[in-house]
This record gives sequence, C-alpha cells and structure tokens, in this order.
Amino acid sequence: MPNINIAWWNLENLFDAEHASRDPKLNSTLTHELKGWSAAVRDRKISQLANVIELMFDGAGPALLGVCEVENETVLKRLAEAINIPGRDYNVISHASHDARGIDVSFIVDKNVLNVVEKDHQVVIKRNATRDIFWARLKVQTTGAEFVAVANHWPARSSGQYASEPFRMLAGETHAYIVSNMLDEKQGGDKKLPIISMGDFNDEPFNRSMQEYLLGSRDPGQVRFSRSGHMLNLMWPLMQGHDPGSYLYGSLWNMLDQFLVSYGMVRIDSQVRVKVDSVAIFKPDMMKGKSGRARKFSRPSEKSKYDSDGYSDHFPITVELML
Repeated sequence: MPNINIAWWNLENLFDAEHASRDPKLNSTLTHELKGWSAAVRDRKISQLANVIELMFDGAGPALLGVCEVENETVLKRLAEAINIPGRDYNVISHASHDARGIDVSFIVDKNVLNVVEKDHQVVIKRNATRDIFWARLKVQTTGAEFVAVANHWPARSSGQYASEPFRMLAGETHAYIVSNMLDEKQGGDKKLPIISMGDFNDEPFNRSMQEYLLGSRDPGQVRFSRSGHMLNLMWPLMQGHDPGSYLYGSLWNMLDQFLVSYGMVRIDSQVRVKVDSVAIFKPDMMKGKSGRARKFSRPSEKSKYDSDGYSDHFPITVELML
C-alpha cells in the first residue's frame, strides 16, 4: 500500500485580511502589525504557500499537513482550496485557541485518505494565553487502522531562551500528560496506540522541555520500555551537516520544528508505522534566501522585510507512515 505522507509547517503569520471581522480586543492587538495586510496580500501569501505544498513528496503532496501561525479556519480553508494536486481532496481540521495574537494550530487533511474520528485540545495553563495543544484521531480509509496526530506551537523565545524556557517546560509537561493518558490502559488508553506529534516547539531536541518534560528520547529502547509515555524524537539524525535545522536565527540553525512518535508508531507489527529514515527538512531552492535561510514573506507593516515573493521564515518538515 502507498505510504501516508505527513508534513508540518509554521506558515509565518497567515492572517485574514486587515479589515476582516474579528474580536475587538484582538483587532486592537493586531492593528499595527496588520496595517496594509489587504485581501490581495493575504491571497498572494496563500498562493506562495500552496506552491511549496504542491512540490512536497515529489508532487504527490501530503495526506496530512499540520500547521501553525494561522489566524482562523476561514483563512486556512482558503489555503486548502488553493492547493492543486491531482487526486487530493483537502479539508480542514481546525481549532480556535485563546492565544493573545489569535494564531492557532490546525491540520489540513486529504479526505480521500484519512477520516477524522475525533478531535480535542488541551489548554496550556500560562499567565498570558498561548496556543493550545490540539490533536485529531484519524482512520486510514483503506485499512481502518487508526492513529493520533498532535499539533504544537509552544511559547516563543522572544523574551530570551533562559527567561522563556519555563513556559516551554510547562507545555512539555502538558504534552506528556496528554500522551500518557492516551497510552494508560488503566485510564482506558492503549499503550500500543500509534501517535505522531509535530510542531514548532521553539526548543531543540536537546533542550530540557523536550527531553525532561515532553519525554522526547533519541533511544528507541527507552521508548519501547517506557511506562511514562516517552516518545522517539525523529530529528536527531538531521542535526549535523551544513544547515542542520528548520529555522535560521542569526547565523545559527535551530531544529525547532520536529516529529516525535510513540512506541505504537515504531512497533514492527503496528498497522501504522513510521518510516524512521524518511524524515526530512523540505528545502526547495525557491524557498532559500540569503545564507540558505527560509525566504520569509513578512508583512507590509515591516517595510524593510516584506517580500511578496517570499514564503515563510520556517522550512517545512516531512515524514512518511507505512501501512
């Protein structure tokens, strides 16, 4: 059977148009940064993003695309409709969080491949509202096998790595709580449940939030025998070479965008199993700017940075699931 193509991408501030209807408080928060963000600019951004998505997996595109930095379901549906890949029929699995800037984590899913069984979310309890952790239980149409996809966009490093790290530790502990409950058979879970977690974690695989709180590991044996919900972090093999990361900050590459999988995703007899060596950072030449960094789109309000031929400040990441 064909593999199931999975991708994750931070879309870099995909907002609805400047004068779109939104909550008055949110509208006030966004007034300055959305100045000049017209419907035409929004649609240009969507077209640029769709062009990249259409190139993924040698033109076959993803069956499931996790995204963050999207304002609402309306603008995400515009993106889903703009993706033109023969045989794909995309739908949106969305969730509106209470983030202070109104940006969400969501999924775009191919209805020809996957059915949505259920979706849910967990608020990350933080003094200032941040993105919820959002997940969907999906069923493969051809086999009936089910797996869970989890979407994350953890608190940013804008106040500095050290000062903001506790917030991501909090998100990591929340994530571990969610996964542990899914796997805990005493709580009605299934320890063999295939789970793939993806996101912009705003930390790297070696940071404490990822290793000590989310319980992300580079050791398959630790994941196999864990009773605490350890997950295998698939990004470790990519953290070497010329440009080892999905996001370039200054002159340093950061592996902020990551895939992690549960024991149920690496079991040989699992009905949905990750192809570990398929994980990659998708860096088409057209997306590369100076120093190989992702060519960002930015916004008209940032005149010196706005680039209508740009895409996002993050590169997408991709992986394949085997049936």
